[in-house]
Amino acid sequence: MIVKTACPLDCWDACSMLAEVEDGAIRRLSGDPNHPVTQGFICNKGSRLKDRRDHPDRIVHPLKKVEGQWQPVSWDEALDEIAGLVREVLDRHGHHAILHAYDWGSGTVLKNLNQRFFYLLGGCSETVGSLCWDAGIEAQRYDFGQARSHAPNDLCNARGIVVWGRNASVTNIHLIPFLKRALKDGARLAVVNPLPIELGERAELVVAPRPGSDALLALGVLKLCKAQGWVDEAFVQQWSIGWPELSAYLDELSLDDVVSGTDVPLSQLNALAAFYGCQKPVSTILGLGMQRYPGGGNAIRAIDALAAATGHVGVPGGGVQYANRQMTEFLNEEAIANRSAANVRTFSRGQQASEIRSANPPVELMFVTRTNPAVQVPDTARLVEAYRSIRSIVAIDQFMTKTAELADYFLPCTNVLEEEDFVFSTMWHPYVTYIHPVLPPRGEAKPDWWIFAELADRLGFGSEMRRPLDAWMEAVLEPLKPYGVTLDTLKERGTIRLPLPDVPWQDRQFATPSGKFEFVSARAQAEGHSAHAVYIPPQEIGRGRHPYALLTIHPRVSENSQHRLAPNLPHIPSLDVPPAVAEQTGVQHGGLARLFNDRAELIVRVQIREGGHPRAVKLESGWWGQGITVNHFTSVRSADLGDQTAQYDCAVSLEPVVDAEGLAR
Repeated sequence: MIVKTACPLDCWDACSMLAEVEDGAIRRLSGDPNHPVTQGFICNKGSRLKDRRDHPDRIVHPLKKVEGQWQPVSWDEALDEIAGLVREVLDRHGHHAILHAYDWGSGTVLKNLNQRFFYLLGGCSETVGSLCWDAGIEAQRYDFGQARSHAPNDLCNARGIVVWGRNASVTNIHLIPFLKRALKDGARLAVVNPLPIELGERAELVVAPRPGSDALLALGVLKLCKAQGWVDEAFVQQWSIGWPELSAYLDELSLDDVVSGTDVPLSQLNALAAFYGCQKPVSTILGLGMQRYPGGGNAIRAIDALAAATGHVGVPGGGVQYANRQMTEFLNEEAIANRSAANVRTFSRGQQASEIRSANPPVELMFVTRTNPAVQVPDTARLVEAYRSIRSIVAIDQFMTKTAELADYFLPCTNVLEEEDFVFSTMWHPYVTYIHPVLPPRGEAKPDWWIFAELADRLGFGSEMRRPLDAWMEAVLEPLKPYGVTLDTLKERGTIRLPLPDVPWQDRQFATPSGKFEFVSARAQAEGHSAHAVYIPPQEIGRGRHPYALLTIHPRVSENSQHRLAPNLPHIPSLDVPPAVAEQTGVQHGGLARLFNDRAELIVRVQIREGGHPRAVKLESGWWGQGITVNHFTSVRSADLGDQTAQYDCAVSLEPVVDAEGLAR
């Protein structure tokens, strides 16, 4: 039997998948050949959903911590006690004393019922903001009015493609066939990334800027385009505002400062300028890393300005692909969440440690869903200290994560292969896919919505949480009815395309206050930012006694903290090091070394790799061990726009260790 399902992971691709079921087990999980993007294959992260479902370390029965030790508990006992805690906290301190810490580790629609529960309490405290992309979302709100991406198939219209900061082979694998097709048809490829990536082997131009200098690089390239007469005068005069002001800012920019500040030679600056200036159209594909710096939002604004000024916005084969937020116009998730009726106190995801410690009323009870913040949030030591100050913690998960270890109750939730739902992504393509349950839940695992409905029953508002699943999903799909799309349509087809244009802004009607592309944004200025893109340098990289930039990037087969080997992680992680760092420090390929800064230290296994910036080292995200996580190294510094962490502004030192095995144990 073949069952169609979908991947819920927080990713550009939102793949449709086919599960082959035989004798009550999943024999194979593969890509859906009829999906316009998946096209018959899935990545290692998606295929591991089967392994995660069946993993022997998966927890499938409720647990309660008694005198520091986990013990089995019945669902009724756990839910009765947790409901009692909720009632007690509400009576003594009010709803703000209950914290819901959540993120988007599972992106299915019915997960919004988690939030509904807390809003029906009258409100709660909750974590908001972003560990990954909010600065860029705000940047494109200032420039375009909203972050929108071209349809994947539009890449075939590009004559030039710039992949800037996105390691697509690892984090966006389904982009690669579209890119290969474009290259076969004659498109040219440039790669901008401080780390070496596989696409660099296909590119005619590879630029490896100093981490955190992307805004300076883009502004310097735009200055060169202006000097060469490669600015699209029709666009800047008719369909934009603020070009004269930005142009004057570029006049004051020194190319010597650009070269010294980015570590990119003038010859490469000229080559990248010619890439944008001498061919049309150019599609710019952005990643979710360059905005994780103190000037990250301005980096996105600078790249937007470069693409717009040289005539690559609103044209087939062009655009600046960062996210696809227009999807939200056709899916009403608020119909489930019902946040507008609640009184919510917010804590920044990045700054939550200090906010929890100073909260009034204090946080007495925390629920953790769809996230593992004790691995993901910067300056983990401070975060763990804050969580330990909370009287009771309830973790809803499939595995005993680092965050769950801090909890008092562990409630096992279902794997996506045991759920009914639908999924979409606001990051890239415009497709929605229905999720059919493939197998029954393992053990006593329950869907999130069941857990919170049971709690609501005990608290007296169960009717507000209990509707047929179809009713919840139909409410979300309501905006699509005028387009002839219903839940029945989605179930029948499996995958539907939302009515988004292939080419955003082709009518030159932007969603900004002026209706034009805004090189200068009065909205940005009113919200306390520079009216146009500027360069804000890193505060830590290149400024202190630690000489190397540490980039904590996604592994090929893991998604955030859902590490490929969890919970049995290797005790010593691998650190990718360029030859220049190896020569300066004396570390050896395959040897052990001490990685450290003022916040943390770690024993690593050195892997020397060619390419990239000569002072950038790479440690994969999601790892924990030796008493710390990767994010013990990072700070709680914020980016310039939105509520965004700047954890990539992280400087470290490295030294060889002769006998590290003993130190690591």
